[in-house]
Parts: sequence; structure tokens; C-alpha cells
Amino acid sequence: MEIIVLGTGCPNCKTTYERVAKVIADTNSTATLKKEEDIMEIMKYNVLSTPAIVINNHVVIQGKVPSEKEISEVLTTSNNQSKKELVKQRYSELALTADELKSKCCCGTNPTALSKKVYTIMSEDYSKLKGYEADADLGVGCGLPTEYAGIKEGDTVLDLGSGAGNDCFIARAEVGETGKVIGIDFSPQMIEKARKNAAKRGYANVEFIEGDIENIPLLDNSIDIVVSNCVLNLLPEKDKIFKEIYRVLKPGGHFCISDVVLNGAFPKEFTDNASMYAGCIASAIQKEDYLSEIKKANFEDIKIKRTKTVLIPDEVLEEHLDEKTIEKYRKGNVGIYSITVTGVKD
Repeated sequence: MEIIVLGTGCPNCKTTYERVAKVIADTNSTATLKKEEDIMEIMKYNVLSTPAIVINNHVVIQGKVPSEKEISEVLTTSNNQSKKELVKQRYSELALTADELKSKCCCGTNPTALSKKVYTIMSEDYSKLKGYEADADLGVGCGLPTEYAGIKEGDTVLDLGSGAGNDCFIARAEVGETGKVIGIDFSPQMIEKARKNAAKRGYANVEFIEGDIENIPLLDNSIDIVVSNCVLNLLPEKDKIFKEIYRVLKPGGHFCISDVVLNGAFPKEFTDNASMYAGCIASAIQKEDYLSEIKKANFEDIKIKRTKTVLIPDEVLEEHLDEKTIEKYRKGNVGIYSITVTGVKD
């Protein structure tokens, strides 16, 4: 994240710069900070008055000296939005390149193939499950949530972060012709791919909707079961997501989610790494914090159905991290786990 404090050197501008610097230091942020005092450069941002704060080329505060709390809030909001845009971009690229990768000779070279390793560290084998469709499996899941979801014929199932439709098609085999499956994803490329996969097979009871799972575009009390596979941990505001899941579930409905959680303190250079973030690893939070968000959303009967240790190969670490960060990670006595967890709405 790039932060610029715009000002002409007045006391208010100096105070603003110092407060921003303090917030960055206090939060151990890796954001870069600089000041701009040249009036001609300041005018390029079309601000009406200074001091002003610019984050990633967007003016977020102007014409006042913000408090440290205000600065912290705008930095958090901007950071969260940047992470979401990064994930959206990476998964849109994955949707566009998946078919290309499958069609290429295995001896060919493709830069996307190497970067895709970070996605597939945790992938599971779906191929023996009823309803499996190979062209909908992009290898980016970390569990088999439908296997533990208790899906019954006639259920309405919602898949959050549905990708190319893999989990939706597995769920369809369980709900039968009398049930319905809805997939939501914020990548238009993924939605297009999933809709083509469904149309090719003539599935009339599977629907894919472009939308944000932090603000699910569905009615209250409309879903029997929510599933998700290695998606929630990608997004920064998990409290919003679990509250949304609770809202759309019918009373007595439940969720079954496979996701990645951490145990132990990871180097900040690891958790801030963009490539690792989009690959479902660095974005994860501590296991206890994850379960706490579920409890705060008022779910009952929370159970971990399965735990699997995730091991990151040396080649992936070396591709995305420098030697110093890798050494910190290895000495940190930390663990990365894929869990499948369920919870019930009263």
C-alpha cells in the first residue's frame, strides 16, 4: 500500500504526516509513506484543501488533521479493499487460463503453470464423488465440504465462492431434481465459466450469481445449507461473512465450510505476501480467532469435522518469499491447517 500525505509544509500537514507514520509503525504495516509538498504535484490530485491523505492514488481524507483512530480506520478499509481486488484479479486470471493450461503439452512452458502451484498445495481429489465434473475442478479447494454437509434431496444449497462450479455440481447430485443449488462468486470470469459448465450439461436447477459474499444478494431465511471451499479466509472481514451466512440460512439450517487456519505467530513478511495471499495461505487467521467469529455470529453446535495439516513445499516458499522470511517461518514453530467446520442456526 502506498500512502502520500499532501501538504505545503504547514503545521497541520506536518502533524498529519507524523500521525500517519505513527499508525503505520504501531500496526507494523508494510505500507510505504511519503510526503508531497510541491503545489503543482498536489494539484494533480484535485484536492480542495490540505492536508490530504492519498492511498493507492485515491484521496481518502482532505482538509483536516485526522485523528489516529480515523487514520487507522481508512488504512484498514483500504487494505481490505486492496486484498479483495487482488484475490478477484488472481482468480479471474485462473478462470481465463485454466482451459489454456489443460490444452497445452506437458513439456511446454507456461509462466502461469508455475504460479498456480501456490493454489494447488491443499487441493483434494474430487474425482470419485458423484456429480464430479473435471472441467469445473480448478484444483483450488482445501477440503470436501459437501461430504460432511449432510445434504438431502430437495435441499436448497448455497456455495460461497463457487468458482467454476465444482462443489455446486457435487451438491446437485445430492439435492436431486427437486432441490436447488446456488453459487455466488465475485469474479465475472468465474461466473461465466460456471454458467457454461452448467449449460453444457443442461442443469436447470443450478444457478450462478455474481456477487460479494460479504453482502450476499439473497433473501433472509432462504437457504437450507451453506457450503464453501477455501474461500472465506481469502477475505478480510470474516465477521461480516458469518453474519451473512446466518442471515440467509433458514432456522435450523446449517453450514459446512472447508478453510485454512493458522496456529502460531507467522512472520509479517509471510502474511503480507501478495502471491501467498491469493493462494489461500497467508490470508488465513488463527484457528481460535476463526472459531470465535463463528460463535460471535450466533451459530450453535459448532464442530470441526476434519483437520488436515498443510505442508508448503520448499519450491513454493522459494518462489514467493526471500531467504530471511523463509528462515523466520521455519523457526517459528507454526502450523497451517485445513479444517472442515459446521455450525447450526437456531
